[in-house]
Amino acid sequence: MSSDYPFADGHNLVWDLNGFGPDEEMVESCSLSREQFLVVRHLFVLGDDPWMVAGEYRVVPGIWPHLRRVVPGLGFQRDADYFLGARQALPDGRFWRPAIGVTAPGPIPPP
Repeated sequence: MSSDYPFADGHNLVWDLNGFGPDEEMVESCSLSREQFLVVRHLFVLGDDPWMVAGEYRVVPGIWPHLRRVVPGLGFQRDADYFLGARQALPDGRFWRPAIGVTAPGPIPPP
């Protein structure tokens, strides 16, 4: 991959950890920085997708304690399913993700 590719080596990405309850409502959401992701990346079977850009990956309960150490304050509800996946960071450096409890995509900031 070219060194001028803006997402090479996980740059300009943010990783979202989202938890969904039994009713498929989002119950928890947080973002991980590149540095935080690098600490837990080895816990996932990534194959040819080392930066998780091809989808979302299930966060099994055995990984929860590791993520709690990296991202203090995570709750991990027993009856929720958690997933981690990457997306682009906004050009101005902010990160955007839907609010907890919002089922339809809300307004997405312009690029």
